[in-house]
Amino acid sequence: MSGEPLERLQALLDDSAKRAGKHLRSTFEIPDRTLTAGQLIRYLEKPRSVALATVSARNEPRVAPVDAVFHDAAFHIPTVSDAARVNHITRQPAVSATHWIPDEIAIIVHGTATVLDADSAELDKLYHASWWRPVREEGRGVYLRIEADRMFAWARDTTKYPA
Repeated sequence: MSGEPLERLQALLDDSAKRAGKHLRSTFEIPDRTLTAGQLIRYLEKPRSVALATVSARNEPRVAPVDAVFHDAAFHIPTVSDAARVNHITRQPAVSATHWIPDEIAIIVHGTATVLDADSAELDKLYHASWWRPVREEGRGVYLRIEADRMFAWARDTTKYPA
């Protein structure tokens, strides 16, 4: 990824760092251990597991482990159209997602999710889980696209993640 999506992602990371609260700035050691957009894109070249938080109809938080594909500077969550999380997002699109490997890397995103019903050959090229192809062929597979308002990317050793 280069050009506008890379610049947009770097601007988001920079703005998020500026707006971070005192505790987050301290625990994420901002800016010393913050990954750049290039480093983040390289790390997210393959699907990663995230904890996705949505809000139920009773305004209760719901968190589930899901796979995420990073494309066009946004996370995309493959799921089935009748999943509870799709109903949550349709009613209340605010979401948060976190990927982490303890004491190595952490990525937090807060934003708004939308359901992508349209076929996405480009995203399907990036996601190869065995359950996905049959679901897509049945017409039940959708992606949830997270448009981030804030994103934080921390690494214990930022040199471990080349751009």
